[in-house]
Amino acid sequence: MNLTPLQQSLLLALTTEWQAPAQITGQLPKAIEDPSDVNQSLKDLVREGLVQANPVVFGLYRLTSLGTTIKTTELRENQ
Repeated sequence: MNLTPLQQSLLLALTTEWQAPAQITGQLPKAIEDPSDVNQSLKDLVREGLVQANPVVFGLYRLTSLGTTIKTTELRENQ
């Protein structure tokens, strides 16, 4: 799976707890400033099955079990 640098950053910032894009963006490198890029990348990660959108509260996201596995793998590779 080829993730963009922004998608990788989002994956590393996300947890299994519900988070709003503003919370997630606050954990990203300051170079990422365009919220629409963040939102689009979150949607792309949802399509890949790595992130889940909250079905009840619009605009909340969390990692899926697959996303958690990929995140763990990314962290191991970056150490």
